[in-house]
Amino acid sequence: MGDLWDDLAVTQKERQQLTDSVQAIKDSCAKEHNKKHFGECPECWPRLINTIRDRYLNSSTKEWFSGRRLFLQELDTLFTQALAQKVGIAAIEQRIEDEKKEWYRDKLKSLGLVSAAKNSEQTKALQNLLSDRDMPVDDLIPALRSTISDGSIANQEAFDVFADRLKAAKTPQDKTDVYVDMFFQPQHDPEGAAKSQKYIEMLRNGAPLSDVINTMLRDRQANKGVQEQKLALQKQIEELRRAKAAHESDKAKKAKIRQDKADAAAAAEQQYKLPPCDSCGRPGNDQGYSACNYCLALSEVYHIPDRPMTIFCSDECWDNGAVKHDREAHSCASGSGCILLQEGEDVDMDQHNRTRGFCQECVLDHQIESIFCSLQCLDANFQKHREDVHIPKRDGAGQIGEDEVDLEYASEDKTKYRARKIESHWTPLDDALKEFTQKTGARRKDDPEAKPSDI
Repeated sequence: MGDLWDDLAVTQKERQQLTDSVQAIKDSCAKEHNKKHFGECPECWPRLINTIRDRYLNSSTKEWFSGRRLFLQELDTLFTQALAQKVGIAAIEQRIEDEKKEWYRDKLKSLGLVSAAKNSEQTKALQNLLSDRDMPVDDLIPALRSTISDGSIANQEAFDVFADRLKAAKTPQDKTDVYVDMFFQPQHDPEGAAKSQKYIEMLRNGAPLSDVINTMLRDRQANKGVQEQKLALQKQIEELRRAKAAHESDKAKKAKIRQDKADAAAAAEQQYKLPPCDSCGRPGNDQGYSACNYCLALSEVYHIPDRPMTIFCSDECWDNGAVKHDREAHSCASGSGCILLQEGEDVDMDQHNRTRGFCQECVLDHQIESIFCSLQCLDANFQKHREDVHIPKRDGAGQIGEDEVDLEYASEDKTKYRARKIESHWTPLDDALKEFTQKTGARRKDDPEAKPSDI
């Protein structure tokens, strides 16, 4: 028997001839014998059954069913039963279709499709295809095409053109040209065809297509082995890289632990090295001093660089210097835009709104000591503060700001906006110091019960 494609081409040709013959018998019966169904015609029914019978039992052409002795014997019995009206044509056609599926799967298995699979997923898919007894033969053809041609026969239309050209081929050379054009496409993919020159030469030298396919599959398996070796080597390299990275990470962690211990020791020592009194300049005494709450929060809670604690050694020094220090060091971050400086503005500064606090993003993300006189002031100046401070700091640090969802636009062109929930951008001084005072037991200076030695 020839190549699979030759078998399919012959089968299609013979099947079309049979279809035409059967249709001619039906048309003739309807015209000449005036029967409701040709099965009722004692003359045409036997002619039709014998025509189909000759197609399979007396074929002069080598086809897929040639040599399948048990199948042909069973088919002979079915034709005899059909002549006696014991079985219909549908039962015979179904039996032929079932046998053709088995033949086709045998052909596919002999081509080594499973071994040609490019990965485990494709291997499993092909095994399932070959084991699926309910799948029509036509559904198996695309699997064969995609496996042996790497997708060069991309659709059913192209395959039909290929089959028609193969049927029209008059000489072995014509057939070889069809195979080369369809499987290797030298005109559309000259680079790919050049890589497949070995297989093209095999075809042109008269090798059957099945031999060429088997050679392609063996070469693919060999290349797969080389690729597996490369992957194994690459895996070893990656493992060495991971081991090195883990080693470096471990070294970095140990170094950080040592540095953290050193920083903790330095911080512990620093607790006993207070700055001098901001008012009189006398050395700090850790047994009795008052600290600026804002400096305390910035230094000890947010760890802002270059912002040490500011202390006053007595109530007298506090009274003399605290207000001056506060005005000079902790003015409102809104600057000239502060709502307290806006003439003619009707500002409702109740007790809640008079509470000063910090911009969360500034102190937490950018280490900037941005203090606002009130939540209301931050709300009024949020757009300018965001564009003057937050965005440049994000850009400088290579950060991507994704806070547009938190904005509420006041115009359609989105040029004016405010924070959708300003409280989420704000930390009052009380909240900033709460955790610190709970941990240390310190009492704030503005506490009515605070003593000069309290923080």
